[in-house]
Amino acid sequence: MIHEYALEPELVASWHDRMQFRFFIGQFGFGTGRVVSRYPKQWRELVWKNFEITFGGIVGEIARKRIEELLVQLIVPEVSRTGLVWDDTLDWLHNAQYEHARRHFHAILSRKNPGGHPDVICGDDVLDGAPARWSAPGSVVVNRTAASMAKCIEPMLGCAAWVVFIDPHFRAFRPENLKPLSEFLKVIAAASATSGVELHAGAGDWAAPWQDFKSTCEKYLPRIIPAGLTLLVRRWENRKGGDKLHNRYILTDVGGVEFGVGLDEGDPGTTDDITLLSADSYRRRLNDYTGSAPRLT
Repeated sequence: MIHEYALEPELVASWHDRMQFRFFIGQFGFGTGRVVSRYPKQWRELVWKNFEITFGGIVGEIARKRIEELLVQLIVPEVSRTGLVWDDTLDWLHNAQYEHARRHFHAILSRKNPGGHPDVICGDDVLDGAPARWSAPGSVVVNRTAASMAKCIEPMLGCAAWVVFIDPHFRAFRPENLKPLSEFLKVIAAASATSGVELHAGAGDWAAPWQDFKSTCEKYLPRIIPAGLTLLVRRWENRKGGDKLHNRYILTDVGGVEFGVGLDEGDPGTTDDITLLSADSYRRRLNDYTGSAPRLT
C-alpha cells in the first residue's frame, strides 16, 4: 500500500526537464503509495551537486526552480533509515544495491540498470510504461487473517517512524483483536525504525467501564508486545457534534490506510478492503486523533 523508493540523485537532478518535472513531482508523497528514502543521509545535497555539475552551466533559472520545488515536494514525507550502509568508494547505485540487500527498498529508481537487478527500475521505463515495481494500487482486497493483513501493510509499517492503530471496538481479551495486532507489532519490531506506537480505542455504549478496560489491557497486551517496543493505549469518547467512532485506520508518518471492516480477524474465507487514504483524508484523520485540538473528544 505504501512503499519506500530509493532515488538516484543523478536521475532526480535530470528532472529539471519540464516534462519529467510535471510527471514525477506528483508521484511521491501522501496519498500516492510511494515515499522517497533519504538514502544516503546527504541525499538532497547529492541531488544539488549532480545538478550543478551536469546541468548548472547549460540550463536557466527556471530549471533551478524546478529542482528546488522537487526537493520540497518529494521529501514530504521521507523515510530516514537507521544503520544504513554507505561506502564512499562506490557509486550511488552499487551502494543502494548493498543497502537493499541489508534492508529492502520496494524499488531502486535509477538512470540505468547495467547489472539487470530485478528491483532496479529506470526512469525512462516509468515514463514509457508501468513497471510492476512502480505500481501503487489505492485499494486491495485481503483475507481477514492476521498474517494476510500484516503482509499487506508490512512495507508501510516497516518504514514508519511512528504508528497509530485506531479501532474503536478493540477489546484486549478477544483473540480476533489480539492476533492481528500481534502480527503488526512483530513487523514494527523487526524493522527497528519505529519510535512510537499507539492504539486508540473507543468508549461507546459497547465498551466496558474505563477501569475494566484498563485492567484487561494490562493483562493481555504485554503478552504480545515485542521486547523493546512500548504501546501507548488511548480511549476516546464521542463528542457532541463530533464524528462517530466507527472507522478503523492505521496512521503513520508516511501515510495511512483504512480497513473497511476492521482490524480484527474474521471468519474463515472472509475478506476486507484496505484503502490508501488520500492526502486530504490522511491529514484530516491525523488531526482528529493526534492534533492539538482533537475533534473526537
